[in-house]
Amino acid sequence: MLNEGVSNPDGGFQFEPMQPVQGEGVAEIPRPKAVDNAFWASLASTAIASLATVVTVLLDQAWLDRFARQMLQDAGRPVTDADLATGVAVARVSLGLGVLLFAALFVLFALKMRQGRGWARMVLTIFAVLGAINFLTAVASTGAALSLMWSLADVAFSVTAVVYMFRPESAAYFLEHRKRRLARRGGRPRP
Repeated sequence: MLNEGVSNPDGGFQFEPMQPVQGEGVAEIPRPKAVDNAFWASLASTAIASLATVVTVLLDQAWLDRFARQMLQDAGRPVTDADLATGVAVARVSLGLGVLLFAALFVLFALKMRQGRGWARMVLTIFAVLGAINFLTAVASTGAALSLMWSLADVAFSVTAVVYMFRPESAAYFLEHRKRRLARRGGRPRP
């Protein structure tokens, strides 16, 4: 039988407790100041990007009017004042929820990075690189426009976070976390 020797007399499953890792890996890994600095720089970058989106998009009535008008025209609907007002309200709510969702995701990535998760460090690094490329492309195409100051601050903090995440003491911190996770699984990577 498939569950033979695994279930208890009540019919539920009986799990064996995981054995603690023996030896040097039992103590808590001290988090370097560079990882904390990367965490705070990531949060600052997220806050600036969120605030910039609110200020430059959600509070820009002319942009929202153009956006709602274009959406109505693309849908083949006539553009009335009532439909335009509804479209602007829907766009504001949708974009506001999108900003909150992305901000929450980036906070989650920063928290996981702070806990020593290498995948979160990679995600934050990839987004920092994409943000820097986007910023440099915008500067090359429009010049040093005043509207790019938000992006400059965002990129500056995200690149700062990447630099802190890859300092030698940070790399050792992430490596030690990875070693301990592998040791808890018996040295096997996750399937």
